[in-house]
Amino acid sequence: MIKKTPKQLKAKLWKVFSEYIRRRDSGTCFTCGKQMDWKEAHAGHYIPRSVGGLDLYFDSRNVNCQCPGCNVFRHGNLTIYALRLQEKYGKDILQTLDKLKGVNKWTRQDYETRIEDYKRKLEKLNVIS
Repeated sequence: MIKKTPKQLKAKLWKVFSEYIRRRDSGTCFTCGKQMDWKEAHAGHYIPRSVGGLDLYFDSRNVNCQCPGCNVFRHGNLTIYALRLQEKYGKDILQTLDKLKGVNKWTRQDYETRIEDYKRKLEKLNVIS
């Protein structure tokens, strides 16, 4: 059996994680409320992928369902995103997420564990991936 590279594992984790986020949120945009099929939705980050590191990249508090308009054309619609995060998780969530910023090194096992974890979470949503 050929072992997958960390890059391949990251892509596999993103696929299952992103699907979980979009299904968890039932295709409803976190920032504008637009309803869409989960397959059309994006999994949008509050703290961008380029800054957050792996821990934030795959943190389900930092990633929520967004319509393409909010995620791409409104660059995340971050002012409203911040307000919604505080409504959902409490006033300290922005500071909590900010403290998690950084470059994180994950092992193959870290990726594989998270892949299995999000597969189980999808199963609990009663969906077949």
